[in-house]
Amino acid sequence: MRKLDPEKHEKKRQEILGAAMRCFLRSGLKGASTAEICAEAGISPGHLYHYFESKDAIIAALAEGRLEKISERLKDIVSGGRSVVAALLSELGGQPGGPAGFALFFEILAESRRNPEVGKIVHGHNRSMRGLLAEVLRYGQSRGEIQSQLDPEVAGAAIIGLTHAVKAVALQDPKQDASKVTALLQQLLVRLLTTSLEDARKEPGRTKKALARSRA
Repeated sequence: MRKLDPEKHEKKRQEILGAAMRCFLRSGLKGASTAEICAEAGISPGHLYHYFESKDAIIAALAEGRLEKISERLKDIVSGGRSVVAALLSELGGQPGGPAGFALFFEILAESRRNPEVGKIVHGHNRSMRGLLAEVLRYGQSRGEIQSQLDPEVAGAAIIGLTHAVKAVALQDPKQDASKVTALLQQLLVRLLTTSLEDARKEPGRTKKALARSRA
């Protein structure tokens, strides 16, 4: 069988991933069948398996793509010498997806408890994300921007938790002003990254000053 040109192969993969995401957002993770994905992408099931061996493989590719995009943004910011705190605040405040995307995120988390393959994807993605954040935080520590006593690995896990909180607020109470909640979570992130417990007791106004510097 004639092999597809690598560039065309990757282009088709991305088209299928886009179709799959639309199906997941519309029908949910479990509701979106491979037949629906194929119909959305305009291909046959047999054609699909030239690119992805299963729906789980599609989910893994989507997770990998998301990680790559975040990695590129953070590395660009770091290489440009911008504030690490400002970069992380931007990521926390700019969570993409909207209600449908947030619901899909939590559906994937729930599925990871039932489906070992999805569990491997989620846990691997989480480890990679923590590692990326820890790397950025260490860079911030080397610049004196992040408190030196902070454990970058633990802080990375806490930042991931805050991004999950932004998603949860939007789903739990649609009438809640999500922008105000996000602003408060951003203040908590600044305190986490820049203020030691001893400093917090001595200087209660430090968080506001750090937040102002990060946005300058």
